[in-house]
Amino acid sequence: ACPKQDVQLQCQAQLTATPSSQCKHKHNPTALHLHVNLLHLTMTILILFVGIFLALVCPTNAFISPERRFSFVVSPPTHSRTESLSAVREATFGMGCFWEPAETLLRQPGVLATTVGYTGASVNKPPPTYDTVCDGNDWVEAVRVAYDDEQLSYEKLLEYFLQYQKPGDSRQYASVIFTNGSAEEKYVKEWKKKRSSRQQIDEENNLQYDIVKIEPALPFYKAEEYHQRYREKQRSRLDVAIFLIAGEFGVFDKIRIWNGALLGNFEALGFSFDAICGGIFLLGVGWMFLERFALRDVRELKPGDLTMIVHKFGRSRKPIF
Repeated sequence: ACPKQDVQLQCQAQLTATPSSQCKHKHNPTALHLHVNLLHLTMTILILFVGIFLALVCPTNAFISPERRFSFVVSPPTHSRTESLSAVREATFGMGCFWEPAETLLRQPGVLATTVGYTGASVNKPPPTYDTVCDGNDWVEAVRVAYDDEQLSYEKLLEYFLQYQKPGDSRQYASVIFTNGSAEEKYVKEWKKKRSSRQQIDEENNLQYDIVKIEPALPFYKAEEYHQRYREKQRSRLDVAIFLIAGEFGVFDKIRIWNGALLGNFEALGFSFDAICGGIFLLGVGWMFLERFALRDVRELKPGDLTMIVHKFGRSRKPIF
């Protein structure tokens, strides 16, 4: 036989044999199904952990009850804008540590929005930070409230202020009503006098009405994002942290996730489920330290700014900040 012909026959045989040997797994339906399921599981786990990580470092409306979520509504027509704003008023109170009172006031009927910040210092003072407020004796932790005076009277709002305040001994945690103008100041003084003569001590909180100070409104600086909706965010973060710690210590390892496989045996990008939980937890803790000690996003809120934000997001009880 011709050597050239033998070479051609060998080459032909190799070409015929190669595809079947190289692709024997490609045409195996079980292996293909296994790979597809593994890919789906990996993507699902990654999406889940990305969501948990975002919730840990910056909780959003996903963890807020439905009736309090943001509502990006269309602003009313121009001809009704003045009417809609005319019923919205603002008030500012020093109520002790501002975390709890801001959340409690937001639950009251007629309260549209609250934000926490610093006020009470003279106008020539530089913008504060939480550290300067704690170290000094000029600033008051305050809650600014936007409310609908067709649903909630100012007198009733003052009652809420008395009921939910938790003042301390320092200027930072003082009990203060910041009044807007002489007419409001006169009204508050008469209201305080009437309440003091009727009852000297608030029986529920054991507070004397004399501790309530009345001061003219001064520049108000919205506190760092770390303090906005603080208690609400910490509850969400605590839930996520408990889940991640449990995952890191193997609480979920015996859960069967797919085809009888154990979650404890799952790996993604070379990391076990336990290691992923621990890594996300550490990232969240790192972000919280960064948020607390590095982010200084204090800014001044002018009178009416909170009202305009309420108007933008709709007139309902929602966390604006």
